[in-house]
Amino acid sequence: MLEGENVGAGKVFSFTGLQAVAWIVVIGSLLSCLCIAVVKSKGLTSISVKAHEQTVEPLDHRLMIIKKEEALPDYELILIKNDGDKVRLGAKPNTSAKEGLVWNLSEAIPVHEISSIRLQDQDKLVSDAIVEVEIKDAGVVGAGYEFQFATERSFDVAVTAFFSTPIGIAISVAFGLAVLMIIFGSFSI
Repeated sequence: MLEGENVGAGKVFSFTGLQAVAWIVVIGSLLSCLCIAVVKSKGLTSISVKAHEQTVEPLDHRLMIIKKEEALPDYELILIKNDGDKVRLGAKPNTSAKEGLVWNLSEAIPVHEISSIRLQDQDKLVSDAIVEVEIKDAGVVGAGYEFQFATERSFDVAVTAFFSTPIGIAISVAFGLAVLMIIFGSFSI
């Protein structure tokens, strides 16, 4: 049993080897949470897409009653996550991508969870995929379209990302058990 004196208050504290291990688990858990959270804290906040001048944009079906500007494509952007889920960021109807299009995300999405980004021409019947790209820091060019990604580090993204991993779950359980051991170890029964 380790013992020490708190000189200022005149109280004596003691803790067992098991309590020392519990404190080590708590401190180690907090440090590892911090390190992993920093690594996984990058979240995607916006995507800009621009068609190169020589790119021929897909056009909606041309009918005699439709004006030329209504024949422009209805660009839609979809994030495809690693688990197969899709996040639809919305469509930009009857718009050319030659001047550039921007999709701002209402909530940052962890970059490490995104498998790819699909640009498609939204249609009532069947939407046609134009290009699918992966996120890169410097941007990506594919099928005549240039993609730029805005990311930022976010505490919320880091915490959510960390505690959804098996390591995060194990650490939270170990942390909870260690806190209980500290609390119950301080009572003399």
